Amino acid sequence: MTQEIDKRTPADRLNYSGSLEPVVGRLSDAFRIGAVKDFSVIGIGYEDCNIKVQTEQGNFVAKIFQKGRTPEDIARYTTTMERAIEAGVNHPPLLQIQDGGVVFCDPQANGITAVLMKFIDGKTFFELNRAPNSEERKTIIEQAVKVNQIDYRPPYIFDSWAIPNIQVMFDKTKLFIKPEDLKLVEQVMSRHKKIPIDTLPHCFVHGDFTKANVLKSEDGKIYILDFSVANWYPRIQELAVIAANLMHDDQDTMSLKDKTELAAKEYSEFNPLTPEERMWLYDYALAGVAMEFMGAHQEKYINGNDTEETDYWLSLGREGLRTELN
Repeated sequence: MTQEIDKRTPADRLNYSGSLEPVVGRLSDAFRIGAVKDFSVIGIGYEDCNIKVQTEQGNFVAKIFQKGRTPEDIARYTTTMERAIEAGVNHPPLLQIQDGGVVFCDPQANGITAVLMKFIDGKTFFELNRAPNSEERKTIIEQAVKVNQIDYRPPYIFDSWAIPNIQVMFDKTKLFIKPEDLKLVEQVMSRHKKIPIDTLPHCFVHGDFTKANVLKSEDGKIYILDFSVANWYPRIQELAVIAANLMHDDQDTMSLKDKTELAAKEYSEFNPLTPEERMWLYDYALAGVAMEFMGAHQEKYINGNDTEETDYWLSLGREGLRTELN
């Protein structure tokens, strides 16, 4: 069996040390998916530890929750996934253990907990290294509408990368940002302060429609992944992230302003935005670019995640700010 584990991988986030092989074996028994043939840690992401598991019954993904998550956090996350699936959002199906629940707790491994879902054969747009085409984008926006229409207000969870927390992120990272880049971030901060956050329409928001969390399967279906930071936010946060990240392309000829207008137009075909939302969407998306940039500084200089993924976010944010504000 393979175990692609080192100090830079998500496996280091668990309240557990040693081989993961027996843990994966017990998890497979609990979910009744047959004998394990192979498994490997998926290296992308900053939160939990995702493991691809291959058994005689097929391929699965085990999400082992990182040690910082409380039982309440885990219950919140699993309920959020279940509500999304019930609402018709394309999310990998969750498997159940024998008692009908979806959470496995391993008392032999410090009580670490996990959920299991079917592995979708395909690639995220991060792995594809491109933005969705027009047909794919419309499908993704339709999925965003389905998410935003879910009648669910989960307990609030703090997400340091979320746009409403831009001041907190700025205070944490400003000392690590180069002076020429700091001036650009400060411009965004000034614009963000004018957004009437409290009066904008709020709803259930995934909050992280990035290239890394939208997958295209081999059969062409679009899947939305990772509801770990879903919250009750201004509705335009969904479109701001889509415009700032998902619609970004290395060969961009479209400005962020044009992207926000296109996203707003296509979203409104399913669920009309208000004039106020349209007015502030660009500034909100610009704040999203700044959060990508500052979030990468947080990971690299504060959390010690000096990885290829961190460099991607750093470059994306810097390029976006310079393109829009210089």
